[in-house]
Amino acid sequence: MRRVSPFLLLACVIAAVVAGRVIRQQMGIEVSAESIQMWVASLGWHGPAIYVGLVTFRVFLFLPSWVVLSAGGLVFGAFLGTVLGGFGVVLSAVIGFAVARGIGRDWVRPHVRVKLEGYEQRVQQVGPLVIGLATAHPVGPMSAFHWAAGFSTIPLLGFLVAVTLGGPVRAFIYAFLGSTLLEPGSSEFYIASSILIAVALLPLAHPRLRRRLFAARRRAMKP
Repeated sequence: MRRVSPFLLLACVIAAVVAGRVIRQQMGIEVSAESIQMWVASLGWHGPAIYVGLVTFRVFLFLPSWVVLSAGGLVFGAFLGTVLGGFGVVLSAVIGFAVARGIGRDWVRPHVRVKLEGYEQRVQQVGPLVIGLATAHPVGPMSAFHWAAGFSTIPLLGFLVAVTLGGPVRAFIYAFLGSTLLEPGSSEFYIASSILIAVALLPLAHPRLRRRLFAARRRAMKP
């Protein structure tokens, strides 16, 4: 199955590209940021509502946050994509927190795909700070921290402040990048890419975290 998976993924990508081209031709949508934004604007309030719903429930749809948030920048522009994406991130965080705390770890743990023990321990040690940083940082499993916070004893108010501050930061980074994807040679594209790379590599400036990451990488590479 591992040998077949890359070919299945490639086939899905090709099928999606072909399907998207056929749909664009039938609906008369040009491949430009302006035409896509005009088409979404014609949907009225349904467009932003659907997008916020996708961001909010992306965990249950197995959609990576970077894909959805970048698409928001492409469709709605950097500013509105940041607002809608950040709002969706906060809603998603609150839902994960509420489900984990309301239903309890005995029921939730067997149904989530990630191991939350390590995340829960970090949340207990640092509190809202680690939640805010995990939410704002463009790389990493922020949803795991949100669910782990629900298992912990962290207060709801501190959690809300952390995700409200961190969510728009991650949304802006990807929305800005998404708004430039159809113009990969523009100066805005290089600026957005530089911001993403710089923020992603920023944690490596901390010596202790850098040593832990390299040690984990060496352990993973051992047979």
